Amino acid sequence: MCSSDLLIEWFIMAALGFEILVPAVPLPGAIPYTITGAESQIVSFNLKPGKRVTGEPGVMLLMSDNTSTDVKFGGCQRSCTGEGCCIVQYHNKAKEDGFVTLTPNFPGKVVPVQLPDVGNTFIAQGGAYFASTGDVNITVDCDCNCCSCCCGGMGMVRQKASGAGTLFLTAFGTVLTKTLAPNEKLLVDTDSVVGFQESVKMGVESSGGCCNCCCGGEGMFNTTLTGPGLVVIQSMSEHKYKKAVGPPPPPPPS
Repeated sequence: MCSSDLLIEWFIMAALGFEILVPAVPLPGAIPYTITGAESQIVSFNLKPGKRVTGEPGVMLLMSDNTSTDVKFGGCQRSCTGEGCCIVQYHNKAKEDGFVTLTPNFPGKVVPVQLPDVGNTFIAQGGAYFASTGDVNITVDCDCNCCSCCCGGMGMVRQKASGAGTLFLTAFGTVLTKTLAPNEKLLVDTDSVVGFQESVKMGVESSGGCCNCCCGGEGMFNTTLTGPGLVVIQSMSEHKYKKAVGPPPPPPPS
C-alpha cells in the first residue's frame, strides 16, 4: 500500500474519532521508554539509579548487567485475572544508568496507558497486564451483570489498574483508541475490547434477528461501550489468533 493510501486511511479514522495507537510521551518525571517493532513489539526502559520497572514473569528480553531482578508475591487475586501470583521487579541499584527491555509472552503490541490521563483507573481484560512503572496497583474488578459478564467478551473477572503511573498492556493486530463523549455509544465485536476508562459503561446488545445471529459471524451479541472516557480496541484477539492458526479439529470417529 502506497503512502497516499495510508494517509487517506488516517484521515478517515480521524474523521470517525478513532486514533491508531501512537505511544504517548512519558509522563514528567517518569521512566523514559521506547517501543520498537511493528508486530511483535518490545519496550525498552532507561533506568536511572534507584529506578525500577515491574513486569509479569518471563517478559525480560535483555538488560544491562547493573540491573537486578527481584521476585515479589503479587497476591492470589492476580490468578483470577489471568496473571501469575508473582511479579518481577527490574531494579537499578548501581550508581550509573542501566536499561531493561521487555517483550510480551505472546506476540503482540505494547499498549501504554498513562493512568493520570484516564482518571487514575483503567479496566482491562484478564491477562492484558504486561508491565508497569511508577504507582500502579493491579486488583480484581468483577462484572456482576449476568448479560455483560457472560456475553460481553471480558468475562466476570477483569483487571483494574489504579494509581498515578504508566500501565503497559498487550494487544493484538491493529490497536485503535477513541475517547467517547458523554452518552456516545460504540458497538464492538465481543473479542476486540482491550480495556476502557472506569467512567465508560459496558453492556451487550443483540446482533440482530435469527439470520444475523446464526449466519452473520458475530454471534448473538455485540459489546456496547458508552462514554464518557477512553476505550482501547484490538483488531485480532488472542482467542481469534489461536483459532485462525491452530490445527483443524480431528475428524469424528467412524
